[in-house]
Amino acid sequence: MECAFGLPELVNHNPFLRDLDETGYLVDFVGGYLVIYGLPYLDGQGRLQHGDWGCPLGLTSPIIGPPSDHQAWWRGSRPHDQQGRELRLGGGPSPVEVASDLVMTCSFSYKLMNEQGELRAYTSFQEKVETYIDTITTPAINAYPKATPLRAIAVKAAAQGSPLRFPDTMSARYHLNDLSALLRGKRVAIVGLGGTGAFILDSVARTHIEQIALFDDDKVHLHTIFRWPGFIPGAIGKLKVEALGTHYDQWHAGIVPVAERITADNVMRLREFDFVFVSVDEGPARVLIVDWLSANNIPFVDCGMGLNRSTVGLSGFVRITGTDRQAFDENRGTVRLPVENAKADEYRKQAQIPELNALNANMAVIRFKQHFGLLDRESAATSMIFDTVTFEIDQAGGRK
Repeated sequence: MECAFGLPELVNHNPFLRDLDETGYLVDFVGGYLVIYGLPYLDGQGRLQHGDWGCPLGLTSPIIGPPSDHQAWWRGSRPHDQQGRELRLGGGPSPVEVASDLVMTCSFSYKLMNEQGELRAYTSFQEKVETYIDTITTPAINAYPKATPLRAIAVKAAAQGSPLRFPDTMSARYHLNDLSALLRGKRVAIVGLGGTGAFILDSVARTHIEQIALFDDDKVHLHTIFRWPGFIPGAIGKLKVEALGTHYDQWHAGIVPVAERITADNVMRLREFDFVFVSVDEGPARVLIVDWLSANNIPFVDCGMGLNRSTVGLSGFVRITGTDRQAFDENRGTVRLPVENAKADEYRKQAQIPELNALNANMAVIRFKQHFGLLDRESAATSMIFDTVTFEIDQAGGRK
């Protein structure tokens, strides 16, 4: 008789099954069998293969109880260890049609021993599943460190139809797919990959943006890694765009490193983008870029901070300005859009201020998401400054 329960109901009633699903295993409930697809294993020649594991549940309720036996079924060849020996999983050739497109080729009967060396039953279905997974996949993962049993990550990521390499389960969980989809097809540039630019990348690489171009011609120095999010091994000495591009390619397939400084000679390259983050620390370069962007109706957010030594430590501000020509006209030449380099600026002397770089980047990304409608916005201010001493935000400009 066909089981009345579906996978969502089983996941809802069995925490271990929910954990498998949310961790990234490709799990399904087909023809009364719990099936885990795409488990890596070694064949007899030590080559990496992938097979599908299944076990009948025989449920009378959606709560999975302890298994009645040691048996399981497998679609694939017999798994081996790294020495080329067949794993002692028991069973043998035993074709079973679970569904028209899922025929298991052999059975397993992997038995456990107690402390006295006697055969014992599995204490739970979770123990049975985890024992089989670990036994089958461990030799393959040891031989091929990049092999993964988490097949659902790639499958679900591909199904969502964006460059994001991981499935956006958060948007689905909180019913926000319509909002996260507003960034699909958008092309974004980040000009300047110091502390703030790197934190901007850290945020936008987790979205459905079509392309993220990185513009910077500088190398990673020792002080750079104190301002970047996380840690990138071997980054020092590489070009910033190379180190960040390679690292965040693990998140997003649309990252394009461009080892160039934006100048009057190449600023027109920014014409192809739907939004530009400007996170440079030179006043003249900032004005050139923002002037050109706003004159060409390309929305932008310019980031900046100013720090000085006070009697008890550093004090200063974190700023964002944008996103149109009005923002440029209202703020040009002020502290909100400086046209000159800061003099005696402690920012250039203090390397370990990642919290302010992160704050600056988060303010910029919030403004970016407001621009495309992901976040609500009431203020029409063209510039916002956060004071690190008073912990207040001052807003200025905007249409009356």
